[in-house]
Amino acid sequence: MARKGFWRGGINFLQEIDRIAATTAYNGPKAAAERIVREMQQAGPSWTGKFSNSWQIQTPTRLVQGSGSPGEPQPIRTPSVTGQEVTRNVLLNDNVVFTISNFAEHALEAIDAIEHDRAYYARRKTRAPQTQLGLSKWQLIDEPRRKTSVRGQIGGGEQGQDSSRTAPLDWFATYASRELGRAIQIEMDSALRRRFR
Repeated sequence: MARKGFWRGGINFLQEIDRIAATTAYNGPKAAAERIVREMQQAGPSWTGKFSNSWQIQTPTRLVQGSGSPGEPQPIRTPSVTGQEVTRNVLLNDNVVFTISNFAEHALEAIDAIEHDRAYYARRKTRAPQTQLGLSKWQLIDEPRRKTSVRGQIGGGEQGQDSSRTAPLDWFATYASRELGRAIQIEMDSALRRRFR
């Protein structure tokens, strides 16, 4: 009789371990993805706010998008799932992948991946950033841009007016190389601590 009860307890214990592992395998990366978006919203350029609000997270079960609207950065919240849902829909498909991307039409420009001429930058922006975040990070210099440059390169030109930016050159590459791993580690450690309290 005692053995039978212990065996039942053993099954329940194993099921609980399964549930804990499944939810940690999902909720750790979920929290990390949300944190990464929040940190990139703060680190990246913010002129109108459209870029900041155009981040999206593809979870194993759905795509969650920002509004794409102008304004201050709004965090993205991905829905929570139960351990049973994760086990049934995610782990069994070997598909615990979270992908972060940005759907703004000027996303490549915002991460300093493409060059434009001076006239492009002059046409695209208002005199000053339209968000409080952008204003707090606004760097304006009394020197024109080069004839062609990426968003974060200001100054160095011979003709034209002043130039400015709301995020340093190569902010995205810097975040990816220095901060991304730290953000993931913090949230995964936190998920494990919450599960095993």
